[in-house]
Amino acid sequence: MLTPQQRTLCQPGLKRLAHPVLPLARLAGMLFLTGPFADLESLLAELTEPVETAGIRYEQPGLELLPYLEAMRPFERLKHPRPPSRVIFAGDLQPVDPFTAIDSWVAQNVLTRELEEINSLLCGPCGCTLCCTGPDRGQQQEFFEIPLSAREAALFDLPRVDNDMSRATSAAADLPLIITDIPFYQRPAALYHWRQGWSMILPRLSICPNLDGASGGCRIYPSRPEVCRRPQIFPYMLERTPDHDREFDGRMLTAFLIRNKMLAIWDCPYVKQFQTEIGVYAQMCGMEPVFKENKA
Repeated sequence: MLTPQQRTLCQPGLKRLAHPVLPLARLAGMLFLTGPFADLESLLAELTEPVETAGIRYEQPGLELLPYLEAMRPFERLKHPRPPSRVIFAGDLQPVDPFTAIDSWVAQNVLTRELEEINSLLCGPCGCTLCCTGPDRGQQQEFFEIPLSAREAALFDLPRVDNDMSRATSAAADLPLIITDIPFYQRPAALYHWRQGWSMILPRLSICPNLDGASGGCRIYPSRPEVCRRPQIFPYMLERTPDHDREFDGRMLTAFLIRNKMLAIWDCPYVKQFQTEIGVYAQMCGMEPVFKENKA
């Protein structure tokens, strides 16, 4: 449980949870589609008076939406059609109509941006290093994997494994990558180039090299990887499903399945502390909250 002081420090994050921007973004999308607006900027310029939707009052709706302008940009495709860049399926694997596809894509992107900020506001006061360490002796996993882009991998001063064998498999493969007769996860922490890209592997009892042992803080916090910006509440509006990619006009369209869920990782101290607030946030966004344990 968090201390009273920690709960007080979490108040800015809780305030954001109680005031999600997605209901406003969806309302603005409908106003854009039904109004005489050539682009979203024209709409936002008109949203100067308070509005209320989903039981939430937005005092300056245009200004509140401005940071999410690019996340909302796909709404413009419905007025100014362009060749599709992806295909989105419902739960029965049938393609959805254009509005539903755009709405789900906007929701995923708006929530991703907002939750990055909310998670940062809630994570900092906890003094938690859960995401920065490998499994302890009491956990069943042998290692934890932190996916990275090639650019992000350069932020970590660790040995690299990048060869034909690593690129032909993944960390989750049934047969583990063997390096000099030892499974990769029994070796010290390192960066691996797998079939799907780079990741950092933190074996049992290891720590991220950028974790400051004295302060418990991150040495590269302003430039930390994308995956580190999104603990431990994240949108699962869409799931990438490569098996359903489709060819269209000589191009392959990436496929996604609508899940309409919001995941919260139960291991995290602020998720346990603020379960009710997270559930209400998800419901106000029209999504199902799902709480799951990650590091058993």
